[in-house]
Amino acid sequence: MTMVKNSLRFLKQCALGAAALTPLAANAADVPAWANDPACQTLTMAAAGGPTPKNPDLMVLRYAGSANFELAYGNTVLLFDAQYEREAYARPIGVKAEQLTKATAVYIGHGHGDHMSEGPQIANQSKAPLFGAALTTETAIKMGLPAAQAKTVKNGDVQKYPGFSVEAILAQHNSRTPEFVKIAGGAWQNLQKATGIGRPEGAPRPTRITGTSDVKVLTEGTYAFLMTFDNGYKFMMLDSSGPITEGERAVMKRIGKVDAASVAYQGYYVPARQIEGTLPLVELFKPDVFIPNHHDETAGSFPDMGTEPLFLAIREKMPAVRSISPLLRAPICINTKTKDIFVGDTWTFPKG
Repeated sequence: MTMVKNSLRFLKQCALGAAALTPLAANAADVPAWANDPACQTLTMAAAGGPTPKNPDLMVLRYAGSANFELAYGNTVLLFDAQYEREAYARPIGVKAEQLTKATAVYIGHGHGDHMSEGPQIANQSKAPLFGAALTTETAIKMGLPAAQAKTVKNGDVQKYPGFSVEAILAQHNSRTPEFVKIAGGAWQNLQKATGIGRPEGAPRPTRITGTSDVKVLTEGTYAFLMTFDNGYKFMMLDSSGPITEGERAVMKRIGKVDAASVAYQGYYVPARQIEGTLPLVELFKPDVFIPNHHDETAGSFPDMGTEPLFLAIREKMPAVRSISPLLRAPICINTKTKDIFVGDTWTFPKG
């Protein structure tokens, strides 16, 4: 218990301006007071009926598989990307698209099926707007989204919500060559068959993993989203890891750094190659806290990516950055005023 108390004391002694990651707590009594907010004490997403943060400074993020993230702040609930249907053999996310009915808005980073397949459905259920590139919104309308809910963004567009704004930044999809996809992708498919982890022979494919395969997605249809809170806190969300764009450089020249960032860590099948795509973006954004996305097995197309090699590469280049990869739907609670962070899970929740 003395060690726990000393570790928690460290939270208060961290250098000013750095994000403090709350250490492991032995039980609910060791959780900092602001993290006792109901939204930090459940695995239920706010869009699925879970509580939204009561603390006016509290942002709650949840990773929900693929590149899906939920951001809850006050009564505002944003969903980033929307691919919730999984192959039968993949780990379940623990929530289905049908349950996500309380989103304020849906943001799609790009229109590939493993990023937007259930975006139109969730936006329809929530009567929420769906934001994305022209290719994304055009595809969403074809998939059944009412045109009035389709909101096309361009570089620099900003949407305002109570207490924060969202800025669209033209990014670029990863630049894998067709030859690489054919060879490496084929090797991954063969490995699945050899180890018995792939789709059973004759089993049906998921029916809802649809989107656009237009080649223009790579250079015209991929967007990062920058959340800027009224108190100055900044969070960057990017669901691919392509070459750095002029739009990204211009924004980072303007703002200097972000407090937290999530960048995709998927596409090249193995960490050594994927780090080459993800790390330069982390270096550009200069976050205090980094959270990967798109790193889990996705619809049979991609393998689970080990995060340790990436985290070690970040530590070597940027030793002050705290890299975290919480489990599915675990609340990542960020006090945007103090910049302290608490990551909850079932063992930190109140008992009884």
